[in-house]
Amino acid sequence: MLDSKFQKAYYIIQMTKNDFVIYLNEEDAKVYIKVPSGIETHFQLQDLPGKVLQEAVHDKGIHDFDLDGLVDGNYFVIVNQDEYIRSKKIILGYHP
Repeated sequence: MLDSKFQKAYYIIQMTKNDFVIYLNEEDAKVYIKVPSGIETHFQLQDLPGKVLQEAVHDKGIHDFDLDGLVDGNYFVIVNQDEYIRSKKIILGYHP
């Protein structure tokens, strides 16, 4: 079950290994990444050319990137946990 901050998520992206879940919520201008806690995890938000816009390293079960101020377009969330690396493209401003 999702907690209240994820109830209005526009996109929910399941990542199979180690139960990674990414929530893009344009309503509060954030991307939330939920991973198993207790494992050191590296998080990055990159633009399309690969420039790192934000990054963090911690072992908490959830992390968020603030998207406020970013222009509409394509971005990548990179998650590295125990040498398992996943990336997922997010699109700001696209509403089908």
